[in-house]
Amino acid sequence: MRHVIAAFLTALALLVVPTAPQASAMSNTTFDRKLFQQTNTSRAFRDIKKLKHHSCLNRYAHRQAKRMAAERRMFHQNLGVVLKKCRMSRVGENVATGFTSPKANVRAWLKSPGHRRNMLSRGYTRLATGVAKADGRTYTVQVFGRP
Repeated sequence: MRHVIAAFLTALALLVVPTAPQASAMSNTTFDRKLFQQTNTSRAFRDIKKLKHHSCLNRYAHRQAKRMAAERRMFHQNLGVVLKKCRMSRVGENVATGFTSPKANVRAWLKSPGHRRNMLSRGYTRLATGVAKADGRTYTVQVFGRP
């Protein structure tokens, strides 16, 4: 009887307290899209104009996320190349690893002065995000730009 009650309470708890999908359960495409949306939601909440997607920056964001995942470490790319190849007047980058949701990732960036400055800068008008996974760990990149 004790096992039946424990099983019932466990099932009830799962119904009452839904959990957010883990990064490993969320596709890279979905994580990427939500990371972009969460960034713009954070800007809109502060009455800062939303950032537009940029295809050239997107190539570099995805490439950087894949490189970090392949090397199993977090690092910045050479933004001078991005500046020149994407014909930007200004670029910036945020990188992270280990977050299980886009929302948690964006919240952490907002708590860091340098990352927050990039995310909320009125000087940037374009954004691309990249996500890659290795060994169950998520690597994320934001590349900001201004033509």
